[in-house]
Amino acid sequence: MKKLLAACILLGGMSSCGSVLSLNTPYGEAGATATPVEKTQEPTATTENQANGALLGNLLGALANSNATDTHGDGTALSSDGVVSGLLGSILNAFSTVDKNTIVGTWNFKGSAFVFESENALANLGSEAIATQVETKVDQYLAKYNIKEGVCSITFNKDGSYSFVAGEYHIDGTYELNTETKELTMTFGMFKTTAFLVYDAGTINLVYQSDGILNTMKAIGAKGNNSTFALLNTLLSQYDGLRIGMAFTK
Repeated sequence: MKKLLAACILLGGMSSCGSVLSLNTPYGEAGATATPVEKTQEPTATTENQANGALLGNLLGALANSNATDTHGDGTALSSDGVVSGLLGSILNAFSTVDKNTIVGTWNFKGSAFVFESENALANLGSEAIATQVETKVDQYLAKYNIKEGVCSITFNKDGSYSFVAGEYHIDGTYELNTETKELTMTFGMFKTTAFLVYDAGTINLVYQSDGILNTMKAIGAKGNNSTFALLNTLLSQYDGLRIGMAFTK
């Protein structure tokens, strides 16, 4: 994941431009000899977007770890042992979703991953040091709520109810799955979250929209660490377009 996040440094620091030799003759005094002049070609929106897209694909593909599967062939939708990462739109196109029967059962937390809404969201992280800090801090904050491997799970029942367990914390609620849009809506008490649900290699990934992960933490936060919640909220608010994915496996 750190390799993936490191792409933002290179992406943010690169731009598309080219140089060509002008065949127009610069005239000074009469009879002056024509001399080719090197000019910088201004990038158009199309060429710039194409170049940025190519850079993004090449960088993410090259920087993905050796266990990752690059499903699009351009690095924009990656899966490392079922845990997806990359650009949201590409991920939704690349991976399938489980149906209402397959989702039933208990799924154990496998790990978290960052998903980016756009190329700009990647660039917003600014540097490798910042990217690493964000990744480390988010994992630390989630672990304080026992959202970590070995003690966190989610159970979906046939009747549309579910139970989320994070150590000593429990959330009971109802869910609705739209297999066409890949949206999973979960309601618990006064809170409701919507996540995109994608499936790969026996793993379901809940990619939360906006403050979905924060609402989940609010629901278990009555017994939790409010200062931890505040710190995570502050951290995430600095990076528009960054979403946290939670992966679960049976």
